[in-house]
Amino acid sequence: MLFSCLVDADFLDTEHHMSPVKGAMRAAERPLLTALCNTFSRNQDELMRGAEPTVLNKARRGMYEAGIAAAESPQGVFSLSMPTGAGKTRAAMGFALKHALCNDLDRVIVAIPYTSIIEQNAAVYRGIFGHEPVLEHHSGMTVLDDDELSPARLAAENWDVPIVVTTTVQLFDSLFHNRSSRCRKLHNIARSVLVLDEVQTLPVHLLSPILDVLQDLVDHFGVSIVLCTATQPALDAQSPYIIGFRHVQEIIRDPHQYFRELARVNFTVPQAAWTWADAARRMTEYEQCLAVVNTRRDAVSLLAALNDPDALHLSTLLCGMHRREVLQTVTARLADGKPCRLVSTQVVEAGCDLDFPAVFRAMGPLDRIVQSAGRCNREGTMDQPGEVVVFEPEEGGTPMGAYRTATDIARNLLGTGRVNLHDPGIFRAYFSSIYMGVDTDPDRIQESRGNLDYSTVATKFRMIDAETSPVIVSYPGHEDAMGALLEESRYRGALSRSLWRRLQPYAVNVYNADIQKLRSRGLVESTPLGVELWRGSYDPVTGLRDVVRDPADLII
Repeated sequence: MLFSCLVDADFLDTEHHMSPVKGAMRAAERPLLTALCNTFSRNQDELMRGAEPTVLNKARRGMYEAGIAAAESPQGVFSLSMPTGAGKTRAAMGFALKHALCNDLDRVIVAIPYTSIIEQNAAVYRGIFGHEPVLEHHSGMTVLDDDELSPARLAAENWDVPIVVTTTVQLFDSLFHNRSSRCRKLHNIARSVLVLDEVQTLPVHLLSPILDVLQDLVDHFGVSIVLCTATQPALDAQSPYIIGFRHVQEIIRDPHQYFRELARVNFTVPQAAWTWADAARRMTEYEQCLAVVNTRRDAVSLLAALNDPDALHLSTLLCGMHRREVLQTVTARLADGKPCRLVSTQVVEAGCDLDFPAVFRAMGPLDRIVQSAGRCNREGTMDQPGEVVVFEPEEGGTPMGAYRTATDIARNLLGTGRVNLHDPGIFRAYFSSIYMGVDTDPDRIQESRGNLDYSTVATKFRMIDAETSPVIVSYPGHEDAMGALLEESRYRGALSRSLWRRLQPYAVNVYNADIQKLRSRGLVESTPLGVELWRGSYDPVTGLRDVVRDPADLII
């Protein structure tokens, strides 16, 4: 924290001398949290007045009001446990703004694991507050470097804005880094409300150092933390396997009541394993349905078995621009009542406001199963509960590590036939079992932190698998845009951060160990700028072809 204060002061002092225009822009008055809180309250009141008096909307109102009431509490660690589709985005912001005012804090920081959710949530917040008070900061942003004097670019350097929406990667990489540019923002995390959305996605192999750093922020730097999810992990556990938060206060006094009221689906678990042909046959019984599988290879296999020319596919075999367009197509088809069968990996499990009458989920981690179920009868408008089928793929694969451990635990729990997936309380024992089976600090980051060895900590702490690298694809319909970007890159002779961000919507991650093999086959071309170009085929439905192995599908 001291280093952060020094670095930011040094940058700002230099900027004031070298670029008075920038200094003047930073000194410009910004909306106070009081005004933002009032704006948000008016917007929420208007939204609730216009909402239909459905069971779901009444529950949304009740949970929001419970959050506002709890916001007057003293600072600490809070959990916001809400069913999927229950209005968590707004409830979390309502709590955070009022809690910041009641405790004289400076800003609200919302950290989210998926870029798709960040873009969605930031758009919601900008629609309420306008652009100026809200910084959307993640690797996929293009606006930050387009204008050297843009308020967004200046704010991204040190997070000196009232509301920050960022990735968990951006947040924790900064907290564990040792470079001045990364650490510059840290002192502005002090005296804030830090909202961790979809907190169950925090990587288990980094959980011990993450929880210890978060507790430090609460104990010493005036930070309140909000743990948001429908599937709360046991982050207050104290055991030989994990040292969690000392105390967590639930914002909604009786969340179990709302989970019971909003049980919008029925779960079934067939005893026999399914082939992809079996799964495809069940999907054809529905005009609209979603199938979620564990790997990219499995998604392609199920799609082939389905043999539906109108079926859609969603995974990280698709570049970001392609995924965005697929989601737009799915949303339009569902709204128009048109046939819509979607085969997806885990990328669809959180932050996608999709509403299918039926969901088929390959056996996987229990929290992932419940998140997938959140895409079924999401708005509760069906005359009967939606159908969620959890099937064991006869031919499928499961990612290694914590994902496989969690899948095995879920399989055992579901096999007993006594697990109620509408009960949020089951996740405490479930996550505790995962912590027993997975080392939460295998690289001994805590030991390096104890030795004040910042360089080693920065090297060891990696939320994203460093073994993968992006390759840029020629996405059909966008060839001219990508070509112009690459031509501009060649003309400059170097790849600027701005240009790289503009290329990222056309990137697909591939294992580093496989890139050399793909190069030898003429499928990948290296450029002098360090950008890898994909020269193989790119299918308009399944995306990248000929990939040797299957990196994890979590988009962080």
